[in-house]
Order: sequence, then C-alpha cells, then structure tokens
Amino acid sequence: MTKTDTYVAVLCDVIASRRLAPAPRAKLQREIRASLGAFNARWRRHLVGRFALTRGDEFECLLDSAEPVWEIAHGVRSRFTAVDWIIACGRGPLATRAFPRALAPELDGPCFHAARAALEAAKAGRRVFAFGGFGERLDALAAYYSALYWSWTPRQRRVANHLRFYDFPVALEKLGVHPTAVSHMKRRLAWPLVAAGDTMFQAALREAS
Repeated sequence: MTKTDTYVAVLCDVIASRRLAPAPRAKLQREIRASLGAFNARWRRHLVGRFALTRGDEFECLLDSAEPVWEIAHGVRSRFTAVDWIIACGRGPLATRAFPRALAPELDGPCFHAARAALEAAKAGRRVFAFGGFGERLDALAAYYSALYWSWTPRQRRVANHLRFYDFPVALEKLGVHPTAVSHMKRRLAWPLVAAGDTMFQAALREAS
C-alpha cells in the first residue's frame, strides 16, 4: 500500500443519542446539519470525501491523511458541547474511485470498514477516540485519552475541549468565564501533564500521516 492509496475515514457519533429527549435530539441534528458547510470549508484541503450526515446523529468525512484528525475531533467536541462524542478513524485504501466534491457516504472501502469496526469497539469499550489500521501506539493513546476524559466532570470536559481547539483568548470568550476561573480549572486538571499527553498524541498522528 502506498501513500497515495491510503486514506483516513473519520466517523463522528453521538454517545447514547437515543437517550436524548426528542426536542434536544432534533435541535442537535439541526445544529449538525448547519455546521457541515463550515467543517467542509475549514478542512477542505484535506478532504477526499466531504463531511455529510449518515445516520441522524452521526456524520463522516474522508481525509487524505491523519494530520487534521486531532483538530477535527476537538472542533466537533467544542462545537457540540451538550453531548459526548466518539471520534473513530480508519486507515486504508478505497474500493471506489474518488471524484471532485464527493461526499464521504458516496465513497466506500477498507478505510471506512476499519473506522466502523473501531466505532463499534469504542462503544463496547467506552472509548471516545478510536482507531483502526493505525497500530498499537495510537490504540494505547486513545485508551489513555478516553480514561482521562471520563475521569473529568462535564464542565472540565468542556473546558478541556475548548482549550484544545481554540487559542486561549478565544476559549475564554467561548466559555464565558474569567481567566482566573480557567486557570483554577487548569490546575485541577493538571494541565501541563494533559498537554504533554496531547503533544504525544498529535505527534503519533503526524507520524501516521
């Protein structure tokens, strides 16, 4: 398998979406649909298959590499903060031919199958990040990330997601809190250790690209 025929399928799925009341679930689905255009614009240079809804509360894209996976994951988590997400990634070839402006659901192949298998395994293992076809290092980092995620309160998760995606001043504005409150939260989260783990995770994704 060469660099040119290896792709990364990304599935973004709401955890326990069926437990949401009808009105909040419908609102979430409207917000997802309204956000896909912005996602396609932001990550267009990496997209082989554009972001599109697949199963109501799930959407997907196809990338030319793993490089933007970290940013996409936290773009999703920081935009839709009322729910928790599994971000499942599969690496491999396509069985269909890519074409300009294709939507991800119009394409198929082993990369999508690996992402789907990773998603199902993540549901069983209570993981919020999952990988198929990437090797043991990213599997271990995803397990660490998920354990840390579930050890936090919902408020701590929201703060962490914003700090991971936005520059600090923008994160403060989005969170609507005073800088001292975020500084206190970062101490509670042992943020230097979190940031060190994040750096390792991002380095592993770059190496997989």
